[in-house]
Amino acid sequence: MATAVYGANYHRPEEATADTRHQRHYARQVACLERLLVVGRRRLLDVGCGAGAFLRFGREHGWEVEGTDMVVTDWARASGARLWQGELPMIEFGDTRYDVIRFNHVLEHTRDPLLELRRARDLVAPGGILMVGVPNVAGLNPRLKSWQSRLGLKRKRWRHYAALHHLWFFTPATLRRLVETAAFEVVRWETPVMDRRGRPAAVTRVFRAFLERCHAGSLLDLYARAR
Repeated sequence: MATAVYGANYHRPEEATADTRHQRHYARQVACLERLLVVGRRRLLDVGCGAGAFLRFGREHGWEVEGTDMVVTDWARASGARLWQGELPMIEFGDTRYDVIRFNHVLEHTRDPLLELRRARDLVAPGGILMVGVPNVAGLNPRLKSWQSRLGLKRKRWRHYAALHHLWFFTPATLRRLVETAAFEVVRWETPVMDRRGRPAAVTRVFRAFLERCHAGSLLDLYARAR
């Protein structure tokens, strides 16, 4: 996987800095984490840090951010954050503990999500938070695309599953069960709606209000505390 999928061309240089829509998404995540944590606790491990966009965002907003990835990119190194290469369960952190362990669109790529979360449980400090963001296959849009694929109405059927590198697929119920099995207690979850290029802001606000209220968005962000 490290060579065939996550090689030198998997991340692009423009991903090293968050664009406007990702900045808004990151700001939403950070605001939620700050509400859940005791004031002053801001040490975060970004698992699957990619090109380092969140590393930069977090540091710019007063967080002590470190990262891991199967293949650490030069762009992530340029962020100045402390980094480790490899799968999380295989990395030795010594006595280091983190206030937040963040898996943002990473868990669906891993060979064993439960093993990853159990390792995160070992690394999170008392009172710390696990944050997991994954595609929500129970969302309205993925459900519609699945029906279109079944009926042969999509030119590239099932493409929305991104099955080349997505090995696991989650709903709110299955992600909750996995997180609880790893000895975390879910304290919040939501299905945020990101801005889309070319879509009027007013339309986005309508979509967001409906999908987020119904928990039917295509993304799933879950926050849990170690038991």
